[in-house]
Amino acid sequence: MFEIIPKSYFYDFVARRFFWAVISFIASAVGIILFVFPGPHWSIDFSGGTEIDMHFANQTEIADVRRVLGGLGIAEDAVQQVGEAGTSEFAVRLQGDTAAKPEDLEAVKTALTGAHGADWISEFRVENEVGARIAVTYTGPTVPLPDLERELAGVKGVTVQSSPEENTVYVRLPGVSESIKAALTAGLPDHALTIDRADSVGPKVGSSLRTAGLTALIASTVLHLIYIAIRFELTFAPGAIICLLHDVCITVGILVALRQEFGLSTVSALLTLSGYSLNDTIVVYDRIRENMERYKRKNFGDLINDSINQTLSRTVMTAGATSLAMIPFLFIGGPVLAQFALVMLVGIGVGTYSSIYVAAPLTMILHEHEPQIRKLLGLGAGTKPSEAKTP
Repeated sequence: MFEIIPKSYFYDFVARRFFWAVISFIASAVGIILFVFPGPHWSIDFSGGTEIDMHFANQTEIADVRRVLGGLGIAEDAVQQVGEAGTSEFAVRLQGDTAAKPEDLEAVKTALTGAHGADWISEFRVENEVGARIAVTYTGPTVPLPDLERELAGVKGVTVQSSPEENTVYVRLPGVSESIKAALTAGLPDHALTIDRADSVGPKVGSSLRTAGLTALIASTVLHLIYIAIRFELTFAPGAIICLLHDVCITVGILVALRQEFGLSTVSALLTLSGYSLNDTIVVYDRIRENMERYKRKNFGDLINDSINQTLSRTVMTAGATSLAMIPFLFIGGPVLAQFALVMLVGIGVGTYSSIYVAAPLTMILHEHEPQIRKLLGLGAGTKPSEAKTP
Protein backbone atom coordinates (compact mmCIF):
# COMPACT_ATOMS: atom_id res chain seq x y z
CA MET A 1 0.00 0.00 0.00
CA PHE A 2 1.32 3.44 -0.96
CA GLU A 3 2.24 5.67 1.96
CA ILE A 4 3.10 9.34 1.51
CA ILE A 5 5.22 9.22 4.69
CA PRO A 6 7.80 6.40 4.90
CA LYS A 7 7.40 3.87 7.67
CA SER A 8 10.92 4.66 8.84
CA TYR A 9 9.91 8.26 9.62
CA PHE A 10 9.49 9.01 13.32
CA TYR A 11 8.77 12.24 15.16
CA ASP A 12 8.27 12.73 18.89
CA PHE A 13 4.83 14.36 18.89
CA VAL A 14 4.25 14.21 22.65
CA ALA A 15 7.58 15.72 23.73
CA ARG A 16 6.17 19.26 23.51
CA ARG A 17 2.62 18.32 24.46
CA PHE A 18 2.29 21.10 27.06
CA PHE A 19 3.43 23.74 24.54
CA TRP A 20 0.84 22.64 21.97
CA ALA A 21 -1.82 22.38 24.67
CA VAL A 22 -1.25 26.06 25.55
CA ILE A 23 -1.30 27.09 21.87
CA SER A 24 -4.56 25.19 21.29
CA PHE A 25 -6.16 26.68 24.41
CA ILE A 26 -5.24 30.22 23.34
CA ALA A 27 -6.49 29.65 19.78
CA SER A 28 -9.80 28.22 21.06
CA ALA A 29 -10.27 31.12 23.46
CA VAL A 30 -9.60 33.63 20.68
CA GLY A 31 -12.17 31.84 18.51
CA ILE A 32 -14.82 32.13 21.21
CA ILE A 33 -13.99 35.81 21.80
CA LEU A 34 -14.22 36.59 18.08
CA PHE A 35 -17.61 34.88 17.90
CA VAL A 36 -18.85 37.20 20.66
CA PHE A 37 -17.03 40.31 19.46
CA PRO A 38 -17.08 41.46 16.72
CA GLY A 39 -19.37 38.49 16.06
CA PRO A 40 -20.22 36.63 12.85
CA HIS A 41 -21.09 38.37 9.60
CA TRP A 42 -24.55 36.83 9.14
CA SER A 43 -25.60 36.04 5.59
CA ILE A 44 -28.95 37.03 4.12
CA ASP A 45 -30.18 33.54 5.09
CA PHE A 46 -29.82 34.50 8.74
CA SER A 47 -30.24 38.29 8.81
CA GLY A 48 -32.92 38.74 6.17
CA GLY A 49 -32.60 40.80 3.03
CA THR A 50 -32.49 40.49 -0.75
CA GLU A 51 -29.97 38.90 -3.07
CA ILE A 52 -30.07 39.58 -6.81
CA ASP A 53 -27.95 38.06 -9.60
CA MET A 54 -28.03 39.79 -12.97
CA HIS A 55 -26.12 40.23 -16.20
CA PHE A 56 -25.93 42.66 -19.11
CA ALA A 57 -25.83 41.67 -22.76
CA ASN A 58 -23.23 44.36 -23.47
CA GLN A 59 -19.96 45.12 -21.73
CA THR A 60 -20.77 47.02 -18.53
CA GLU A 61 -18.42 48.46 -15.93
CA ILE A 62 -19.14 47.91 -12.25
CA ALA A 63 -18.54 51.60 -11.63
CA ASP A 64 -21.52 52.42 -13.85
CA VAL A 65 -23.74 49.91 -12.04
CA ARG A 66 -22.72 51.28 -8.64
CA ARG A 67 -23.31 54.85 -9.84
CA VAL A 68 -26.89 54.10 -10.93
CA LEU A 69 -27.76 52.06 -7.84
CA GLY A 70 -26.21 54.72 -5.63
CA GLY A 71 -29.21 56.82 -6.55
CA LEU A 72 -31.36 54.26 -4.72
CA GLY A 73 -29.20 54.56 -1.62
CA ILE A 74 -27.43 51.24 -2.25
CA ALA A 75 -23.86 51.19 -0.92
CA GLU A 76 -21.02 50.45 -3.33
CA ASP A 77 -19.86 47.35 -1.46
CA ALA A 78 -23.34 45.81 -1.86
CA VAL A 79 -22.67 45.53 -5.61
CA GLN A 80 -20.06 42.96 -6.62
CA GLN A 81 -18.87 41.65 -9.97
CA VAL A 82 -19.11 37.86 -10.26
CA GLY A 83 -17.92 35.35 -12.80
CA GLU A 84 -14.73 35.70 -14.82
CA ALA A 85 -12.91 39.00 -15.19
CA GLY A 86 -14.35 41.14 -17.95
CA THR A 87 -17.83 39.64 -17.77
CA SER A 88 -20.88 41.78 -17.15
CA GLU A 89 -22.33 39.64 -14.35
CA PHE A 90 -23.12 41.29 -11.04
CA ALA A 91 -24.59 40.43 -7.65
CA VAL A 92 -26.43 42.83 -5.36
CA ARG A 93 -26.79 41.78 -1.72
CA LEU A 94 -28.83 43.93 0.63
CA GLN A 95 -29.08 42.86 4.25
CA GLY A 96 -31.77 43.76 6.73
CA ASP A 97 -35.40 44.63 6.22
CA THR A 98 -36.11 45.18 2.51
CA ALA A 99 -39.88 45.07 2.93
CA ALA A 100 -42.41 47.43 1.41
CA LYS A 101 -42.49 51.10 2.31
CA PRO A 102 -45.34 52.38 4.54
CA GLU A 103 -46.64 54.63 1.76
CA ASP A 104 -47.06 51.61 -0.53
CA LEU A 105 -49.08 49.79 2.12
CA GLU A 106 -51.28 52.82 2.64
CA ALA A 107 -51.84 53.15 -1.11
CA VAL A 108 -53.19 49.59 -1.32
CA LYS A 109 -55.46 50.06 1.68
CA THR A 110 -56.78 53.38 0.32
CA ALA A 111 -57.53 51.88 -3.10
CA LEU A 112 -59.50 48.96 -1.67
CA THR A 113 -61.43 50.90 0.96
CA GLY A 114 -62.19 53.56 -1.65
CA ALA A 115 -63.81 50.92 -3.86
CA HIS A 116 -65.63 48.91 -1.15
CA GLY A 117 -65.88 51.07 1.97
CA ALA A 118 -63.95 51.25 5.22
CA ASP A 119 -65.65 48.17 6.75
CA TRP A 120 -64.91 45.88 3.80
CA ILE A 121 -61.44 44.88 5.10
CA SER A 122 -61.58 42.50 8.06
CA GLU A 123 -57.81 41.84 8.21
CA PHE A 124 -54.88 43.65 6.61
CA ARG A 125 -51.74 41.55 7.09
CA VAL A 126 -48.22 42.29 5.85
CA GLU A 127 -46.22 39.14 5.10
CA ASN A 128 -42.64 40.35 4.86
CA GLU A 129 -41.31 36.86 5.50
CA VAL A 130 -42.25 35.94 1.93
CA GLY A 131 -41.26 39.28 0.39
CA ALA A 132 -43.28 42.46 0.21
CA ARG A 133 -46.75 40.92 0.14
CA ILE A 134 -50.06 41.98 1.68
CA ALA A 135 -52.85 39.57 2.55
CA VAL A 136 -56.23 41.35 2.67
CA THR A 137 -59.18 39.38 4.05
CA TYR A 138 -62.53 40.98 3.30
CA THR A 139 -66.18 40.60 4.20
CA GLY A 140 -69.17 40.15 1.91
CA PRO A 141 -69.43 38.39 -1.44
CA THR A 142 -66.41 37.23 -3.42
CA VAL A 143 -64.87 39.89 -5.63
CA PRO A 144 -63.65 38.65 -9.05
CA LEU A 145 -59.93 38.96 -9.72
CA PRO A 146 -60.34 41.33 -12.74
CA ASP A 147 -62.27 43.76 -10.52
CA LEU A 148 -59.53 43.66 -7.89
CA GLU A 149 -56.84 44.27 -10.52
CA ARG A 150 -58.79 47.23 -11.87
CA GLU A 151 -59.23 48.72 -8.40
CA LEU A 152 -55.49 48.42 -7.67
CA ALA A 153 -54.35 49.61 -11.11
CA GLY A 154 -53.47 52.97 -9.63
CA VAL A 155 -50.86 51.40 -7.32
CA LYS A 156 -47.74 51.16 -9.44
CA GLY A 157 -46.12 47.77 -10.02
CA VAL A 158 -48.38 45.54 -7.89
CA THR A 159 -49.29 41.93 -8.71
CA VAL A 160 -52.72 40.74 -7.54
CA GLN A 161 -53.77 37.19 -6.69
CA SER A 162 -57.09 36.05 -5.27
CA SER A 163 -58.16 33.19 -3.01
CA PRO A 164 -61.99 33.21 -3.29
CA GLU A 165 -62.50 30.33 -0.85
CA GLU A 166 -60.74 32.36 1.86
CA ASN A 167 -62.17 35.74 0.81
CA THR A 168 -58.57 36.93 0.64
CA VAL A 169 -56.68 38.95 -1.94
CA TYR A 170 -52.89 38.83 -2.05
CA VAL A 171 -51.12 41.96 -3.27
CA ARG A 172 -47.41 41.67 -4.04
CA LEU A 173 -45.79 45.07 -4.04
CA PRO A 174 -42.81 46.01 -6.19
CA GLY A 175 -39.79 44.81 -4.26
CA VAL A 176 -36.16 45.81 -4.30
CA SER A 177 -35.44 43.74 -7.40
CA GLU A 178 -38.09 45.62 -9.40
CA SER A 179 -36.72 48.96 -8.22
CA ILE A 180 -33.18 47.93 -9.14
CA LYS A 181 -34.24 46.68 -12.55
CA ALA A 182 -36.17 49.86 -13.28
CA ALA A 183 -33.26 52.07 -12.19
CA LEU A 184 -30.67 50.18 -14.24
CA THR A 185 -32.91 49.99 -17.29
CA ALA A 186 -33.41 53.74 -17.16
CA GLY A 187 -29.81 54.57 -16.23
CA LEU A 188 -28.13 52.16 -18.67
CA PRO A 189 -30.66 51.90 -21.53
CA ASP A 190 -28.21 50.43 -24.08
CA HIS A 191 -26.98 47.53 -21.94
CA ALA A 192 -29.92 45.04 -22.02
CA LEU A 193 -30.25 43.98 -18.38
CA THR A 194 -31.49 40.51 -17.38
CA ILE A 195 -32.33 39.53 -13.77
CA ASP A 196 -31.17 35.92 -13.36
CA ARG A 197 -32.25 35.39 -9.76
CA ALA A 198 -33.88 37.45 -7.04
CA ASP A 199 -34.33 35.98 -3.56
CA SER A 200 -35.75 37.75 -0.54
CA VAL A 201 -35.75 36.58 3.08
CA GLY A 202 -37.79 38.48 5.63
CA PRO A 203 -36.26 39.40 9.01
CA LYS A 204 -38.53 36.97 10.88
CA VAL A 205 -37.62 34.06 8.62
CA GLY A 206 -33.93 35.01 8.78
CA SER A 207 -34.02 35.05 12.57
CA SER A 208 -35.83 31.71 12.60
CA LEU A 209 -33.27 30.15 10.23
CA ARG A 210 -30.39 31.49 12.32
CA THR A 211 -31.87 30.02 15.50
CA ALA A 212 -32.54 26.68 13.79
CA GLY A 213 -29.04 26.55 12.30
CA LEU A 214 -27.26 27.30 15.57
CA THR A 215 -29.53 24.87 17.41
CA ALA A 216 -28.66 22.13 14.90
CA LEU A 217 -24.94 22.82 15.36
CA ILE A 218 -25.17 22.77 19.16
CA ALA A 219 -27.38 19.65 19.16
CA SER A 220 -24.95 17.83 16.87
CA THR A 221 -22.02 18.74 19.11
CA VAL A 222 -23.88 17.60 22.24
CA LEU A 223 -24.83 14.27 20.62
CA HIS A 224 -21.20 13.74 19.62
CA LEU A 225 -20.13 14.48 23.19
CA ILE A 226 -22.64 11.96 24.55
CA TYR A 227 -21.38 9.32 22.12
CA ILE A 228 -17.76 10.03 23.10
CA ALA A 229 -18.56 9.82 26.82
CA ILE A 230 -20.18 6.40 26.31
CA ARG A 231 -17.67 5.10 23.77
CA PHE A 232 -14.42 5.95 25.56
CA GLU A 233 -12.99 5.39 29.01
CA LEU A 234 -11.95 8.18 31.38
CA THR A 235 -8.40 8.48 30.01
CA PHE A 236 -9.56 8.86 26.40
CA ALA A 237 -12.96 10.56 26.46
CA PRO A 238 -11.84 14.06 27.56
CA GLY A 239 -9.28 14.22 24.76
CA ALA A 240 -11.89 13.44 22.10
CA ILE A 241 -14.41 15.85 23.63
CA ILE A 242 -11.92 18.74 23.89
CA CYS A 243 -10.65 17.97 20.39
CA LEU A 244 -14.18 18.32 18.96
CA LEU A 245 -14.85 21.60 20.77
CA HIS A 246 -11.38 22.85 19.82
CA ASP A 247 -12.03 22.25 16.11
CA VAL A 248 -15.38 24.05 16.08
CA CYS A 249 -14.13 27.04 18.12
CA ILE A 250 -11.00 27.63 16.04
CA THR A 251 -12.75 27.14 12.70
CA VAL A 252 -15.49 29.59 13.67
CA GLY A 253 -12.89 32.07 14.93
CA ILE A 254 -10.95 31.92 11.65
CA LEU A 255 -14.13 32.49 9.63
CA VAL A 256 -15.06 35.49 11.78
CA ALA A 257 -11.55 36.91 11.44
CA LEU A 258 -11.79 36.54 7.64
CA ARG A 259 -15.23 38.24 7.76
CA GLN A 260 -16.82 35.35 5.93
CA GLU A 261 -20.60 35.18 5.87
CA PHE A 262 -22.32 32.76 8.22
CA GLY A 263 -25.25 31.09 6.51
CA LEU A 264 -26.85 27.73 5.93
CA SER A 265 -23.85 26.49 3.93
CA THR A 266 -21.56 27.39 6.83
CA VAL A 267 -23.66 25.42 9.30
CA SER A 268 -23.75 22.46 6.89
CA ALA A 269 -19.96 22.51 6.58
CA LEU A 270 -19.46 22.75 10.37
CA LEU A 271 -21.81 19.80 10.91
CA THR A 272 -19.83 17.80 8.36
CA LEU A 273 -16.54 18.77 9.97
CA SER A 274 -17.59 17.71 13.46
CA GLY A 275 -18.11 14.15 12.24
CA TYR A 276 -14.99 14.24 10.05
CA SER A 277 -12.77 15.41 12.90
CA LEU A 278 -14.16 12.85 15.34
CA ASN A 279 -13.55 10.05 12.84
CA ASP A 280 -9.91 11.12 12.48
CA THR A 281 -9.48 11.10 16.25
CA ILE A 282 -11.05 7.64 16.57
CA VAL A 283 -8.57 6.23 14.03
CA VAL A 284 -5.65 7.38 16.20
CA TYR A 285 -7.34 6.07 19.35
CA ASP A 286 -7.99 2.68 17.77
CA ARG A 287 -4.31 2.37 16.88
CA ILE A 288 -3.41 3.25 20.49
CA ARG A 289 -5.77 0.48 21.62
CA GLU A 290 -4.17 -2.04 19.30
CA ASN A 291 -0.68 -1.11 20.45
CA MET A 292 -1.66 -1.29 24.12
CA GLU A 293 -2.90 -4.83 23.59
CA ARG A 294 0.23 -5.77 21.65
CA TYR A 295 2.85 -4.08 23.87
CA LYS A 296 1.47 -4.32 27.39
CA ARG A 297 4.71 -3.33 29.09
CA LYS A 298 5.67 -0.47 26.83
CA ASN A 299 5.75 3.10 28.11
CA PHE A 300 2.43 4.84 27.47
CA GLY A 301 4.08 7.89 25.91
CA ASP A 302 5.98 5.67 23.48
CA LEU A 303 2.74 3.88 22.61
CA ILE A 304 1.07 7.17 21.73
CA ASN A 305 4.06 8.35 19.70
CA ASP A 306 4.15 5.08 17.79
CA SER A 307 0.39 5.23 17.16
CA ILE A 308 0.47 8.80 15.81
CA ASN A 309 3.43 8.03 13.52
CA GLN A 310 1.82 4.82 12.27
CA THR A 311 -1.41 6.63 11.32
CA LEU A 312 0.29 9.83 10.14
CA SER A 313 0.39 8.80 6.48
CA ARG A 314 -3.28 7.87 6.55
CA THR A 315 -4.19 11.16 8.28
CA VAL A 316 -2.28 13.31 5.79
CA MET A 317 -3.56 11.41 2.73
CA THR A 318 -7.18 11.55 3.90
CA ALA A 319 -6.96 15.27 4.61
CA GLY A 320 -5.16 15.87 1.32
CA ALA A 321 -7.67 13.89 -0.74
CA THR A 322 -10.63 15.72 0.82
CA SER A 323 -8.92 19.08 0.33
CA LEU A 324 -8.24 18.33 -3.34
CA ALA A 325 -11.95 17.61 -3.78
CA MET A 326 -12.85 20.95 -2.19
CA ILE A 327 -10.40 23.22 -4.01
CA PRO A 328 -12.24 23.28 -7.38
CA PHE A 329 -15.47 24.33 -5.63
CA LEU A 330 -13.58 27.19 -4.01
CA PHE A 331 -12.87 28.77 -7.41
CA ILE A 332 -15.59 27.58 -9.79
CA GLY A 333 -18.40 26.40 -7.56
CA GLY A 334 -20.31 29.65 -7.23
CA PRO A 335 -20.90 31.63 -4.00
CA VAL A 336 -22.72 28.90 -2.04
CA LEU A 337 -20.37 26.01 -2.86
CA ALA A 338 -17.31 28.27 -2.51
CA GLN A 339 -18.42 29.17 1.02
CA PHE A 340 -18.94 25.49 1.88
CA ALA A 341 -15.53 24.59 0.41
CA LEU A 342 -13.74 27.34 2.35
CA VAL A 343 -15.21 26.20 5.68
CA MET A 344 -14.30 22.59 4.86
CA LEU A 345 -10.71 23.47 3.94
CA VAL A 346 -10.19 25.52 7.11
CA GLY A 347 -11.82 22.82 9.24
CA ILE A 348 -9.83 19.99 7.65
CA GLY A 349 -6.60 21.79 8.47
CA VAL A 350 -7.67 22.43 12.06
CA GLY A 351 -9.04 18.87 12.46
CA THR A 352 -5.85 17.27 11.13
CA TYR A 353 -3.77 19.36 13.52
CA SER A 354 -5.97 18.48 16.49
CA SER A 355 -5.92 14.73 15.75
CA ILE A 356 -2.12 14.81 15.92
CA TYR A 357 -1.31 17.51 18.46
CA VAL A 358 -4.40 17.73 20.69
CA ALA A 359 -6.31 14.48 21.14
CA ALA A 360 -3.52 11.94 21.69
CA PRO A 361 -1.07 14.16 23.65
CA LEU A 362 -3.94 15.31 25.87
CA THR A 363 -4.74 11.64 26.47
CA MET A 364 -1.19 11.16 27.69
CA ILE A 365 -1.48 14.12 30.05
CA LEU A 366 -4.70 12.69 31.49
CA HIS A 367 -3.15 9.22 31.71
CA GLU A 368 -0.27 10.61 33.76
CA HIS A 369 -2.75 12.16 36.22
CA GLU A 370 -5.43 9.47 36.09
CA PRO A 371 -5.14 8.46 39.79
CA GLN A 372 -5.64 12.06 40.90
CA ILE A 373 -8.56 12.53 38.48
CA ARG A 374 -10.27 9.34 39.65
CA LYS A 375 -9.82 10.36 43.26
CA LEU A 376 -11.22 13.82 42.50
CA LEU A 377 -14.26 12.29 40.77
CA GLY A 378 -14.70 9.62 43.44
CA LEU A 379 -14.16 6.75 40.99
CA GLY A 380 -11.65 4.81 43.04
CA ALA A 381 -8.00 4.12 42.35
CA GLY A 382 -8.64 2.65 38.89
CA THR A 383 -6.28 0.24 37.16
CA LYS A 384 -2.57 0.24 36.64
CA PRO A 385 -1.35 1.92 33.49
CA SER A 386 -0.47 -1.36 31.87
CA GLU A 387 -3.97 -2.67 32.55
CA ALA A 388 -5.84 0.48 31.66
CA LYS A 389 -8.97 0.07 29.61
CA THR A 390 -8.85 1.36 26.08
CA PRO A 391 -11.47 2.78 23.79
